[in-house]
Amino acid sequence: MINPMELTGKHILITGGSSGIGRAAAVQASKLGAKVTIIARNEERLQETISMMDNAELHKYYVMDLNEVEKIESLIKQIVAERGAVDGFCHAAGIGTARVLKSSKISYVEKMFKIHVFSFIEMVRCLSLNGNLNMNASIVGISSVAAEKGNISQCIYGSAKAAMNGFVIPAALELSSRNIRINTVAFAMVRTEMFDDFLDVGGDVKVLNKQYLGVIDVESAVSTINYLFSDSAKFITGSIIPVYAGY
Repeated sequence: MINPMELTGKHILITGGSSGIGRAAAVQASKLGAKVTIIARNEERLQETISMMDNAELHKYYVMDLNEVEKIESLIKQIVAERGAVDGFCHAAGIGTARVLKSSKISYVEKMFKIHVFSFIEMVRCLSLNGNLNMNASIVGISSVAAEKGNISQCIYGSAKAAMNGFVIPAALELSSRNIRINTVAFAMVRTEMFDDFLDVGGDVKVLNKQYLGVIDVESAVSTINYLFSDSAKFITGSIIPVYAGY
């Protein structure tokens, strides 16, 4: 039987691996045969993720706050030295705080762009240095429907995700000489801890009515990410792939 999403022999690196989409992507990648490295701030939750993965002994976590963008280059050097070059990278680290424009002071804007955009760009830059990415590697950024169809309180979040989308198009051209692919996957509402937080703070549930296929389950969401890591997606690059459930 052919598995078009087979990842055996691939080294997959995922930020935000302690929860939500990042955790689910890591667990699924392990089930598809990958050796997985995860990064996040919370060591206890990273350990929980490792315990959920197939062949847990193959995988490793690194504790780091990606807001410390200046430390990313040394982290990438360490990971490659200890774990080998990377075949797939997913930037799933992020925060989904909703805030209306009048309350979005520059400190908040900087916080949102640092974790969603600046750390993504720096991760890609450092990975693209010679020897850190294998030929035919795949890079995936986690974007959002908010970049295209943002609602009230999503001005800054949507702008940050739009910046990610804008980055991948010229980056795909620059990386193509080494057959390295880069895309974003833009999700509508996915059933994760972030979605629960949205409901807890009184998020507008009318938004959910726009998703006429319903809230996306996280396993289905991350299948798109791991598909992009697979050889079956070798001609997909420079794309913003919408997973909107009809939004």
